[in-house]
Formats: sequence, C-alpha cells, structure tokens
Amino acid sequence: MHIHINREKFLVIKDEQEYNLPKKEFEVLCLLCTIPGKVYSRSAIFQRIWGETSLSKERTVDVHIVNLRKKLGNELIRTIKGVGYKMTTDNIDVKE
Repeated sequence: MHIHINREKFLVIKDEQEYNLPKKEFEVLCLLCTIPGKVYSRSAIFQRIWGETSLSKERTVDVHIVNLRKKLGNELIRTIKGVGYKMTTDNIDVKE
C-alpha cells in the first residue's frame, strides 16, 4: 500500500485512486502520517486539529477516523485500545 498526500491540493492518492477529503479528515490523516507508527491520543489529535477553543467534543475524532476508514480502508489506521490511533504504513509521500 502506498499513499501520496498533496497538501496544496488537499488530495490523497492511495493505490492510484484519488480521494478529495473534507478539511478536518485531511488534517487528521496528515497528522497521523507525520510519524507513521506513532500512537496519537484522541486528546492530542483533538488539540492539534480543533484547538482548545472548539465547541466540538473529543469524540468527534472517532467520527473522523471512522470516515477515513470507510474511504481509505480499515487497514490504514489502527486503534490502540485505551491509547489512541496510529498509521500502519510508512509508505507515505507528503508534498507540501
């Protein structure tokens, strides 16, 4: 599995298929791709993407993860019970 992320175009290409993701889903994916294999807690993801002043709840992270899995496949993002989420691949190219 190979993933290419173009931040300028908000475009994700996985296995030669293009995905145009909503802004927050794209930002969550980019964060998880920053260090593949690193586990990010729900609260860390929430703070980085939504910020402290957001009226949303931390559980919104779970909804965005579910949506990413539906679009990109279940094997891409793993849940570490009681801890958070991580990317399962390091075959990621990110273009700024």
